Amino acid sequence: MSIFIPHEYHKSIHDIDLLKLYENGKRLILTDLDNTLVSYAEPIPTEEIRAFKKKCDEIGLTLVIISNNNEKRVKRFADELGVPYLAKALKPLKRGYRKLTLGYSNDEVAIIGDQVLTDIVGGKRMGFYTILVDVIDYKTESWKTRFNRFFERLIIKKYNIKGDKHGRT
Repeated sequence: MSIFIPHEYHKSIHDIDLLKLYENGKRLILTDLDNTLVSYAEPIPTEEIRAFKKKCDEIGLTLVIISNNNEKRVKRFADELGVPYLAKALKPLKRGYRKLTLGYSNDEVAIIGDQVLTDIVGGKRMGFYTILVDVIDYKTESWKTRFNRFFERLIIKKYNIKGDKHGRT
């Protein structure tokens, strides 16, 4: 299977079947922050994100934020949500993932993100279960992310990632 193709695709994190992930042996959820959980413009967790975290807790899933964004941004959000985090993770490099997955086998880890070239490729390189979600707000993205999006659109079209494979497992 291609390194670019996620195991699942959903419109939003709220469409992911967390119980199914748990039943399939997942115990650690690594999630991107910006445009996965909230837009770049949201400095703290929304009520919907707090409910998502609560649902993870109730099911038995550990939620951790892994982001390429700066320490100040990620720390504030993660502290407000009460979850561990890694800022400046340099996704898709393996180093950041290794820091967060100690004590978990790769088959117990799922990663959720909005970017194919960072979240999905990085997760696939580690052997994690990968879930792609739609971008929340393109208008708030940095120039680097916008540059990556050009190539992502080509990949998404070539592999029909957002076509008939919605919610596949």
